[in-house]
Amino acid sequence: MDIDQLPLKQQFEIQVFETQVQCLSQSNAQALLIPLREVMLYQATAFRETLKESWGFGKDVDLL
Repeated sequence: MDIDQLPLKQQFEIQVFETQVQCLSQSNAQALLIPLREVMLYQATAFRETLKESWGFGKDVDLL
């Protein structure tokens, strides 16, 4: 996804985040990557479960 396709607010947030990350040492950046990845995995799982529930996947279907 191209950054230009994001809303201006999110483009700004990315630029601020980029500036903050550039100021981190390598060890601090590595220490932040693990919790960031955990949050990303949690978010993906929550999104997947929400879609399953809203689309009715995994529910027993009574055809009678």
